[in-house]
Amino acid sequence: MKFRRVLFVVGAFVLLLLKFSADIFRKNVELQMGGLLALRELAAVGAFILIFMALRPLFPERASIRPVRWLGIQLISLGVFLVVMLLLGLLPGDGFDAKDLGLLPLDYPSLFMASLFGLFAGIFSIVNFQILRDLVLASRTKRGRRNFFVFMLLVLGTAASSALIRPLDSSVVTGVLYGLAVCFALVNAFRLPWIVYLTKREKLLVLTLTFFLFVMFSVVAVLIKENASFERGLLYYSHPLQEFVLLSLVTGAIYGGMAFISTLFHLPTAEAFDRKRSELTSIHTLSKLVTQVFDFNELMETVTSMTLQMVGARSAWIELLPPAQQDPVMAGVDGFAGGQVVGMKNITRGEIEELQGTGLHYLRTAAGRERKPIVVDEVARDPRFAAAAADAGHPGSLVIVPLVSHTGLIGFLYATKAGSFGFVKDDVELISTFADQATIAIENSRLIRTSIERERLVQEMTLAQDMQRKLLPQRLPRIPGIDLDALSTPAFEVGGDYYDYVVLSDHELGIIVGDVSGKGVPAAFYMSEVKGIFQSLSPLYKSPREFMLRANTVLMESIDKHSFVSLIYGILDVRTGCFQIARAGHCPLLHCGEERGVYLRPDGMGLGLAENSIFAGSIEEHTVRLRPGDLCVLYTDGVTEAHRNGEEFGYERLRAAAGCADGRPAARVKDDILLAVDAFIDHGAPHDDLTLVVVRWLGPVAQS
Repeated sequence: MKFRRVLFVVGAFVLLLLKFSADIFRKNVELQMGGLLALRELAAVGAFILIFMALRPLFPERASIRPVRWLGIQLISLGVFLVVMLLLGLLPGDGFDAKDLGLLPLDYPSLFMASLFGLFAGIFSIVNFQILRDLVLASRTKRGRRNFFVFMLLVLGTAASSALIRPLDSSVVTGVLYGLAVCFALVNAFRLPWIVYLTKREKLLVLTLTFFLFVMFSVVAVLIKENASFERGLLYYSHPLQEFVLLSLVTGAIYGGMAFISTLFHLPTAEAFDRKRSELTSIHTLSKLVTQVFDFNELMETVTSMTLQMVGARSAWIELLPPAQQDPVMAGVDGFAGGQVVGMKNITRGEIEELQGTGLHYLRTAAGRERKPIVVDEVARDPRFAAAAADAGHPGSLVIVPLVSHTGLIGFLYATKAGSFGFVKDDVELISTFADQATIAIENSRLIRTSIERERLVQEMTLAQDMQRKLLPQRLPRIPGIDLDALSTPAFEVGGDYYDYVVLSDHELGIIVGDVSGKGVPAAFYMSEVKGIFQSLSPLYKSPREFMLRANTVLMESIDKHSFVSLIYGILDVRTGCFQIARAGHCPLLHCGEERGVYLRPDGMGLGLAENSIFAGSIEEHTVRLRPGDLCVLYTDGVTEAHRNGEEFGYERLRAAAGCADGRPAARVKDDILLAVDAFIDHGAPHDDLTLVVVRWLGPVAQS
């Protein structure tokens, strides 16, 4: 692109040089050579076409139009052109000799002046038409494009028609085309939609710029027409260029004058337009905040600041109600008491509390109940603010707007002004609309905050779940003579069920299953405590009953009085199949031999329910002598109390699912029980934690 522009500039320079050479030749050789004159004009036309092509990228048609900026550029370029004109006018020269309706320079300074003036005038006119095009086509309408296109055709037609006549001659065709071009310049001058959208400050600036543009365009046009040096110099240089330049100046003067008059008429409404624009900008900004604001304090700062900006208030603040007060029925006679000021601007908390004490809370109650804004035009004379009458620091007027969401009333937006009757109808409607947007933004911010909190809780619960899972045995013991399998599934993220084992000796295995009353995090805490107790005490006490007594002593020191722990603990001797068990308020042990399974229910109350003096009297120990292949099932009430339509899975279904000592592996028995429970509850989610430990004694193992 840059290379092409360089070619355009070089081509224009070559053509202008050829034209200048032809002018020097004409000055020295007085010949009437029609071909030379035609080539001279073609060189001028070609040169300015190339200049236009070189300047065109500076005025992209799709660029964002900033009329004030273009007017400033137009005024600067016009000023530069005027200065150049005045400097050229200072050059010495004898002027031009008129002969046979033609012009010839009397000396070389006049020839140089005419050449330089023609060049600058042509370049300025090209720039001027480009700027006028962008201003006229600011709205990009089809009709505007058509009118400007016709106008430019008339301008070029006027210039082209003058190429056929001598400089001092005139033509009806040229005159008619010139007149039509001026008419279409007037038509295009009415294309001023961009003035409406200017701010008051911009309108004042446009008023100044267009005034000087109108004056300077007129001055330059008059200078060219009335000053013989400029007029004859431009005619001698190129008659078509002279018509082109004059139409450029006339069009600029017409557009500048129309823009000045139009801006003058729009000036009285500039302040109202600025206000509407500010309102739209504020609401647009708040609408963006609805989806973007994550910082609640920043949102409150934005809402109060925009309230001041939109209605020109002196101060503003936001009061949000606690959830219980959002219902007007629940508000009571105290008027939505308990609200919290969460954002304020240009007012202190003490001043707000003082206003509340002088009667503002009555208005707040009324606004909350009626769900409508309330305006106090004269605070000092309002009977509800009698105490404020003598205080000059109180606002002159105020408005209260309830913030109503889809869930109910969430708070109030307050705004005050120093003067009485400060809030007109438009102010109240605007602040009400703004309050609706603010309510959505506040609700969104709250939802985001709740969502973040919920996500944090989920992460914490997931971490707790992982930690609780690690408290359960990560692998089952591989002990000759025993087939063991187990499973524990919490009903929620974390549960209170627990199972574990400990190898007490080379032939003894301790197995424990427990259930903490309650569910969730508290139960999980006690479950971790029980694990610590089991791992530390079970190697010390070889009797399940003794272990239970000691565990109760330890647990009584920490457990909540509303909680307890049920346990079943057994020690299996793999050499003899002797299984000692003690039960502390837990589900009975299911023993499945060759015959139908039986439940073993040694007495015992739950841990943590009573001191050891009472607990010791309730707990007993029972010994089962297993036969090779016998099966024992330890479980929690999540198995037997799994229910469907009020009916529990029960002990009989558990006994049936476990079957008898039919040789099935422990893992198979565990799966059969789980499938039976799952089928019973129709594959739904379990309502309680579910733990199952299945152990089969395979028979005595010879000791090495």
